[in-house]
Amino acid sequence: MSQAAVGSVSKDFVSLIEKVSTVVHKISGNRLGEKQAYMVETRVKKRMMELGLKTADEYMRYIDQNLDHESYILVGLITTHHTFFFREFPHFEILKAKLPELVSHVKKRGDKTLTVWSAACSRGHEVYSLAMFLDFHLPQIDPTVSFKILGTDIDGESVKIANNGVYHQNEIKEIPMNFMGNNWAKGTGDIAMYAKVKSNLKTKCEFRPGNLLKVSEAVKDSKFDVIFCRNVFIYFETHQVEAISKDLLARLQPHGLYFSGISEPLSGMKLDIASIGPSAYIHKNAAPAAAPQPASNVLPMGARPSASTVAPVAAAPVSYTPAVLRVMCVDDSPSILTLLKKVLVPEHGFEVVATAINGKDAMEKLKTVKVDLMTLDIHMPEMDGVTYLEKNHTSTHPPVMIISSASRADSDTAMKAFKFGASDYVEKPALTNLEERGEEIRTKLRSIAGSSQRKTTVSSFDKENQKKFVIANPEKKMRLILGSLSDLPVMKSFFHDLDNSQPPTLIFFEGQGEILEGIVKEHQRDFKKTVVFFDNIDTKLEANKIYFVDFKKYFALLHKKYGTLPTSIMTYGNTSAHAAKLVAEWRGVELLLEDLGEKANAKHPLKAKASDVVPATSFPYMSCRYLSTK
Repeated sequence: MSQAAVGSVSKDFVSLIEKVSTVVHKISGNRLGEKQAYMVETRVKKRMMELGLKTADEYMRYIDQNLDHESYILVGLITTHHTFFFREFPHFEILKAKLPELVSHVKKRGDKTLTVWSAACSRGHEVYSLAMFLDFHLPQIDPTVSFKILGTDIDGESVKIANNGVYHQNEIKEIPMNFMGNNWAKGTGDIAMYAKVKSNLKTKCEFRPGNLLKVSEAVKDSKFDVIFCRNVFIYFETHQVEAISKDLLARLQPHGLYFSGISEPLSGMKLDIASIGPSAYIHKNAAPAAAPQPASNVLPMGARPSASTVAPVAAAPVSYTPAVLRVMCVDDSPSILTLLKKVLVPEHGFEVVATAINGKDAMEKLKTVKVDLMTLDIHMPEMDGVTYLEKNHTSTHPPVMIISSASRADSDTAMKAFKFGASDYVEKPALTNLEERGEEIRTKLRSIAGSSQRKTTVSSFDKENQKKFVIANPEKKMRLILGSLSDLPVMKSFFHDLDNSQPPTLIFFEGQGEILEGIVKEHQRDFKKTVVFFDNIDTKLEANKIYFVDFKKYFALLHKKYGTLPTSIMTYGNTSAHAAKLVAEWRGVELLLEDLGEKANAKHPLKAKASDVVPATSFPYMSCRYLSTK
């Protein structure tokens, strides 16, 4: 291992990493170099913790003493990669464009089953994505044609997980609504946070161990219409990738499709293939085949094809290039709008051509701007997202995807959005990882493009998962709000739609102690709850009441008295350094900051302590959600 690699890992782990890399390479062919050294160290340390071993030398001796068993443990540990449903969605778009042609060739050979092989299936996400996709599209092309999918992976534990077909509900939510259907059953009791694939898909999927260096052991001489081998070649040397691809192509039907990872193109290798899109290939000597329809006639992913849409026969394959989709983003968070512009860029097939800060603003801008898609927040001032859909969504409206801090399981918001026309839903992540969720956002937008005339079918999983947030025992919880007199109008709207299961809410003001009682008398009729002037630390705090409190006089005392209660804290605008210091000392709470824009957020003295940074319109929902779980 080079000096550069040594510098990136612990010195006492260098020899162990070299040993592990050699063992993994011998079995799987994966070549682990300097770039993977830190990853190997991290995963090896996790394995050592499981075994109760403290030093690298101890683990090296353990490997020598248990070489056969531990070698395959290490292969699974090192070669199991992060994956998710409908990863690299452009490949699904290519498959959709070529699907009528594939069906035609299946029938020509006298068959009724389209065969697919996921040759590095990991924990099964790719296999079940393909199953949902084909289950959605195949019946509309030819209901007499079915499908069968084989998933293989070198890691036996991953194969077991895939065969079990159980995933956390957060993973299930990444699936585009078009393909959810009735394919997933929500868990109950101890596994309520999980979902299991239903038998209608499961019976069409088979999983078995398989080493890419020994393809014939896994599939013998079977032939497949489609082969996916993605995001695994990074650990192989070029000559191995070429040899593996030749073995896979030998098992591809004459008019079949072969996909490698989008970041793993096969250009420059000695392979008899022709490219039809990013890392998508067919046999170079394939007979004249039906091409994808011209761009103007290609159906969007969300639309169901009919027999009349089958592409005509063409003399040569046509490369698939998706159109750039024009998007309007509607959100009252300036930071979210900034991040969406970073996620939806032309290189990924999108262009943000307009933004709006609420439903009314969107209505006006749609009069002059033509868009293909819209992202829509729910909680916004003047006109929220649900109201906008109820008033404006028709069959001619661009497809709408909700991006909201409201949980998809909240029947009062998400389900209403679907009822009034939304086609899909992304639960808004924290600002710190919105960009990381970019692929889910792009995937769901591409899946609904052109789908405005098709009514969204709420999946069985979503129906089973619906719930309403209820704050149990509100008298044993607290809500704190920090703001100024200028924030009073938005504070009043905070309580507008809250039910009568609310904890005592304390609104703190800095520097207003002498006039605070008068402010209470002036504004108390404008609040939907009883407003009380707080002037005694011994005052008993009651549920469903609002207390106006002088920050300087009472914040520290209240912290000392109630610091162990489940508490949600929200700050409007900025916060003084003195107040921030005291707030930061209140530990184990939800701390929400008002989104003031990227630059202002970065300078906020509580940024490092915040649970999230969101528009103030999201405060009521997020606070209720948090307190309902405590």
